[in-house]
Amino acid sequence: MSRLKLLMTTSLVAMLALSASANGQKAGPLHPHTIVVKLVTKAGAIPFAFEPALVVAHRGDTVRFIEDAGVMHNVHFTKQAPGAKLGAAAMGPYLTTKGQTYDVVIDGRFAEGKYEYVCDPHAAVGMKGTLVVESGGAAAGNK
Repeated sequence: MSRLKLLMTTSLVAMLALSASANGQKAGPLHPHTIVVKLVTKAGAIPFAFEPALVVAHRGDTVRFIEDAGVMHNVHFTKQAPGAKLGAAAMGPYLTTKGQTYDVVIDGRFAEGKYEYVCDPHAAVGMKGTLVVESGGAAAGNK
């Protein structure tokens, strides 16, 4: 009986994926996610960091940078994917208060590809991060 349930479940998942693809939709999560990146203080040679330092996002997702160190930080995209048109979103405001946030919506300004960012006051001590924008639906696992 357990094998029958497995077969039915697998068939149902396959039918849903085929149905979505036939309607021009991508299989997978349909709702955008908010991906949290904390700007933190840590022990070691690099005293400040973005955690996580690598983020993968999809169109519609929001990357929320949260000041968690009580030290002035910002987010400045120093390298952009070809075709990106970030404009004013290339550099965010200075976050000076613990808990303050800066949201970046991954929209039409962001082409697929790799983006590198730094905190301007702490770039010299290695505070940097990477955003990878991929095609498809909202990112899974980066909530």
